[in-house]
Amino acid sequence: MQPKRKAATLADVALLAGVSQQTVSRVVNGQGKVAARTRTRVNEATAQLNYVPNRLAQGLARQRTQSVGFATNDISLHAPSQLASGIERAARETGYSLIVSIVYDYGLEPVSQAVRALRERQVDGLLINASLSSGDAARVREQVPDVPCVFLDVPQGSGVHAALLDQYHGAALAAEHLLQLGHTRIAFIREPGDAVAEHSRLQGWRDVLASRGLEAVAQQEGDWSAASGYLAATRLLASGVAFTGLLVANDQMALGALRALWERGLRVPADVSVIGYDDTAESALLIPPLTTVRQDFPTLGQRAFHHLKALLAGPPEPGQLTVTRPELIVRASTAPPGNGQPDRVREALRTLNDAWLRQ
Repeated sequence: MQPKRKAATLADVALLAGVSQQTVSRVVNGQGKVAARTRTRVNEATAQLNYVPNRLAQGLARQRTQSVGFATNDISLHAPSQLASGIERAARETGYSLIVSIVYDYGLEPVSQAVRALRERQVDGLLINASLSSGDAARVREQVPDVPCVFLDVPQGSGVHAALLDQYHGAALAAEHLLQLGHTRIAFIREPGDAVAEHSRLQGWRDVLASRGLEAVAQQEGDWSAASGYLAATRLLASGVAFTGLLVANDQMALGALRALWERGLRVPADVSVIGYDDTAESALLIPPLTTVRQDFPTLGQRAFHHLKALLAGPPEPGQLTVTRPELIVRASTAPPGNGQPDRVREALRTLNDAWLRQ
């Protein structure tokens, strides 16, 4: 039996790299300026010795754990997964680790449970991506007065530190696009009723239509999933209300809506123009490619982390806000009423359906 190999120390790395232990510490923790060549030597020595920093010991010494908590709703959805990726990357680059706690439902109590789980891990700060009203966000903040928090899914003007996407602006861009194309009979597939912060998407659609003396001819609610988008579109079609434009609160529900329209023999965009929201990686590959509102979630995640890191560095001003604006991405799922390419679109959808059936 071979003797157990002794774990490498900071001093071992410093000796191999030919630098001081303080320099190794700065490189490992992502703190302070270090020349590029020196950083490369330290990283190579770290890898060669398989050196793993003792974050627990460091945390005890500094009264910090060098970790941040991320309380988020369903990580299988596009937005939370992309946010987590952006946050983790920014955290890793500055020597922090990320601990995730899932919020399984809407409302204050599920968020409070996720936050408590992260506090038990002694995180230095919290990033909270769960749809909360201004009042509930304030209550969460009161529950953890000693821990810096940045919220990612609250209404603007909530009075808490927040890093947000201007969802109202993105929704307004989508509605304006349909109106400019000449659509006047527009239906909605909206967000879940409990998704408080996302109500601004619905409000953006309504306000733009109202500015032209219009309102939605019909609407249905979904739960963000493709299946719910399919059911919502099916209900809209079953209602018998005619519409030529369809605004959908996210791309996954738009995917389900496209399927429902195809099953009814309706052509996109010849009969119905469809706009999604988020710009998932798959939206450009749908048939037809989906017009949508692009939200840069990885960048938002990085900005949210740096917002939190600034709070950790010193006394914050109350209620600072970081806002990122979405942009409209125009693809082939929108066109003036009746001016699509029906034969090509119908054939493309039939091909897609055949591919699904073969899976």
